[in-house]
Amino acid sequence: MHTLSAGLVALALLIAPDADKAECGTVAKRYTPAVGRVVDAVQNYAKCVAASDKRDDCAAEMLALDNAHDDFAEAVADAKSCQ
Repeated sequence: MHTLSAGLVALALLIAPDADKAECGTVAKRYTPAVGRVVDAVQNYAKCVAASDKRDDCAAEMLALDNAHDDFAEAVADAKSCQ
């Protein structure tokens, strides 16, 4: 049983770097769309604020911007870990 556990640990350690490399290979594919979502969300929020005329707090647009920023921050953090 000890030999099996040691073998599984060794296998997990050998597999992990390849998984990290695969993850790093998709960073650019996630980063560019994340930037686009932030830009779109900022524009939508700005349009809402400009047109609100004291009637709309633009909470939905702000939530969309917050979610887009979360995705962007995650993509940036992933890119940093790949350098």
